[in-house]
Amino acid sequence: MKIVKAKPSEYDNIQRFLEDVFGHAFNYFPLFYPKAWKKEYTGFKNIFLMKDKDGITALVRIFPLATVQNGININLAGIGGVSTAYRCRGRGYMTELLNLSFAEMKRQKFPLSVLGGDRHRYGNFGYENGGRVADAVISARSLQKAGIKPVGAERYKGHDKNNLTEMIKAYNARAYRTKRSADEFDEAFRRLGIAVYSAGKGNSFGYIAVNATETREQGGVKKVLEFAGNSETILRILAHLSGRFGFPAYSLSFPGFCEISEKMLALSSEWNEGSGMMIKIISLKDTLEQFSKQKDFLFPEGEEITFTLRNGESAVMNKRGGNVTVNNGRGKNELVLSETEMVRLLFGVSFRAPCGTNLRIVQILKQFLPFNLYLDWLDWI
Repeated sequence: MKIVKAKPSEYDNIQRFLEDVFGHAFNYFPLFYPKAWKKEYTGFKNIFLMKDKDGITALVRIFPLATVQNGININLAGIGGVSTAYRCRGRGYMTELLNLSFAEMKRQKFPLSVLGGDRHRYGNFGYENGGRVADAVISARSLQKAGIKPVGAERYKGHDKNNLTEMIKAYNARAYRTKRSADEFDEAFRRLGIAVYSAGKGNSFGYIAVNATETREQGGVKKVLEFAGNSETILRILAHLSGRFGFPAYSLSFPGFCEISEKMLALSSEWNEGSGMMIKIISLKDTLEQFSKQKDFLFPEGEEITFTLRNGESAVMNKRGGNVTVNNGRGKNELVLSETEMVRLLFGVSFRAPCGTNLRIVQILKQFLPFNLYLDWLDWI
């Protein structure tokens, strides 16, 4: 049994392997996730294969994600395509591949890794639920009662550079976003199962991307996969789609409750807040250092905290003369946590220090934690 990095010549074999493992249709991945799995976008150097004489037995892929999180640049290592041939399950192949991928993430200097998956499956590898996402449901009835008038929305069909430019501009004005090229926007907006509508000009411009599959959605609520721009225009597009297609309600996701506009909150028939992903800390020091650069970071002057991963690295954060620094090593007010406990502390939906934590340390931590991490639906693999 050997582990190798994938080659472009193996692209078709990889697709057939993934389709067989997941039970998907032919060419499912490049059709549903073109900006990640079309051959020209496939990062073969980040695909790790385990092989035997009969071919591929297991696969893991790292997906680099350049993001902006509340005004700061954070490069994330997404994990996807986690798959083992049915005939080879239970042999520990995936454990070996995942551990190799973590070493590669560290080599490439990613501070964090993210994925969507089962907590019990990935918790053993240091992943834990984290990041905030608030889902608000806006009904056609509430739009009508509020007097929101439909707007003649235009559907994006590709090859419209002016419209695409406006959508990119609106998206890039958001505090939480993924960095995409114009081609990546175009691929995402034209992918199978997505419909994108826009309206307005200048400051009144807005767009939404909705799930356009024929599968009936839970409770008849139409999922809005992404939106950006003027809030009033977005609501008017929803009213337009409601009248045209009879959608009774829409679910919109935000990077936490505080990101929901007052207008949308007033129209919401319900909302809930929860974790948006699973997170693993690759470099504790780099994570603390990068998130300390956020403009609303409120570490108290003259204080010091030592964050230590049990059986792992330690990093000291302090503030002197208005400057926050993070260094490797140990210092005062040490907090020793497991990997999953550290994720819950740094990226929980709300502040949660482990029971028994020194009260003085808790008082300091509550002033700047938790951090938030958010990805749109269109950026998941």
